[in-house]
Amino acid sequence: METVLAGVAPVEFYDNSHNLYATASALTDAGLNVSVSEDVARGGNSNGRISSYFYDSNLALTLTNTTFKLEYLATKLGSSIVAGGDVWELETVTTTVVNTITVTQTPVAPFDGSTTVYGYYKLTSDNSDAWTTITFTGKDATVTLPIGSEVCVKYAYTNSGARNFSISSEILPDISYALMRIPMFKAGTSKESYTSSSKVGEMLVKIPKFQFDPNTDLALTSSGHATVALSGNALINYGSGCSASGYYAEVVENIFGKNPFDTVVAIMIEGSVDGFDLGVEDTETLNVYAKYNDGTSISKLDNSLFTFTSSVPNNASVGLHTGLVTGVLAGDTTISVVATAKTSLETNCVVTVS
Repeated sequence: METVLAGVAPVEFYDNSHNLYATASALTDAGLNVSVSEDVARGGNSNGRISSYFYDSNLALTLTNTTFKLEYLATKLGSSIVAGGDVWELETVTTTVVNTITVTQTPVAPFDGSTTVYGYYKLTSDNSDAWTTITFTGKDATVTLPIGSEVCVKYAYTNSGARNFSISSEILPDISYALMRIPMFKAGTSKESYTSSSKVGEMLVKIPKFQFDPNTDLALTSSGHATVALSGNALINYGSGCSASGYYAEVVENIFGKNPFDTVVAIMIEGSVDGFDLGVEDTETLNVYAKYNDGTSISKLDNSLFTFTSSVPNNASVGLHTGLVTGVLAGDTTISVVATAKTSLETNCVVTVS
């Protein structure tokens, strides 16, 4: 099937505890860039190209999201979000006690390094910039006003429903697990392809170690909304294997509803050329491999995808969908294997019980 990649690719971000903390689904653009530097070895009379060495490899994601989340900024800047925060309140108050303004919330000192609880007020009839500084004790501020005065009051108070984080002078972005889901649509030159141009799958790019670019420009204008840059780079993941080179990401093509045997041209049993020898009551699990016609490497498939049968169960039995062969009595038995979803694919092997 011919496919095209279209639209933008939503990206999910997971923290070190595997919690999904953000999904960037309102992207305006998304890009995947692989870059590498090359050192060319040349020699001989014509200084011909002999080989190349590639180094400084890099995998980068370029993402711009049209919606804002505090998690984006905190992760980009390597900060932790905590509950609560001092916010500014603007409210209208009518004095009920002579020379006293009483507000709804409990004001706090708004400025770092100061313990004085400042606030500001003006009469509702005053100009917008006619603010007078006041100080609070509890919820009250002493002023020179009669009862019944209507005033505007600005002050800071602690809102437990708010969230906050600090931007450190030493910025080190967090490392996340990133999952990019690129939509795939049917394409091609046939009439059927054009008339059935619907989403047929997705290409998943799984980045085990993704680090955001901390450079942030939250530009605000009067004629539009701000966008959030979520770009960053993959870090090498060495996993648990023995490879010294590691890897940046895993790319998975997922065609919805695809038969796993659509591009399989043959199946084979590992080590079946000379057959298998089993003792009575001994067991052996068969490993079935598939050969493809689309460039996919020969791969081992799960035995649950196959149907196993024994020509002489009294000599050797086999699990219907497990491939577990058990020696029963001395003699030869042929074990047949058929792909359950594509019965034209079959193979067999001989088991000798002694």
